[in-house]
Amino acid sequence: MPHLANGKYVSQADAIRKWAPAARDALIETAGEYGAWVTYEALSGRVQARTGITTNQPPEEWIPRVLGAVAADAQQRGEPRLTSLCVTAERLVGDGYPGVATGTDAHTRERVAAEDRLECYRFYGATMPADGGTPTVLAPLPARAAKPARAAKPRGAAKPRGTTRAAAAPKAAPPGAMRETTCPSCFMVVPAGPTCRDCGEPLLA
Repeated sequence: MPHLANGKYVSQADAIRKWAPAARDALIETAGEYGAWVTYEALSGRVQARTGITTNQPPEEWIPRVLGAVAADAQQRGEPRLTSLCVTAERLVGDGYPGVATGTDAHTRERVAAEDRLECYRFYGATMPADGGTPTVLAPLPARAAKPARAAKPRGAAKPRGTTRAAAAPKAAPPGAMRETTCPSCFMVVPAGPTCRDCGEPLLA
């Protein structure tokens, strides 16, 4: 149960009412920096420190209720969805995101949240890039299963009998980490290439 520094217990409902304004302030601060976002864990620490009301409950058990209150308040004010800036440890806004209908698939939900984050940066005065910014999905979502790569033929291996064509030598992998880019069509972070792995649309060079 939530409690004050003096050990006095506070009801969950009263704690939520105190935490929500603190969470709103923290999210507005986050929105002031282009590309910034905050996890449930980080936001929970900030609202507890600001209000003096602490709890031993895992953030996943109460932060969604706080975000729900923040979302309702923002809607009444006619403001962008600040809750798009708060994500789980997996960098997802989660199933209960208010920007989409219940049951919306994860790809659509996270794409909408990416667009909402961009709107927040613009609305709350973040310094934007010259191109106006790009909605970015924070966590790559599972794509369609790819066909497993065939094992490369060892060098110097004898040519099998009856083989009429030599197998093409596998292309060497580029050095360093895999390059990633944001698809301009579905806004997913995908490996760089001629087309998007998720939606098939061309990627920017």
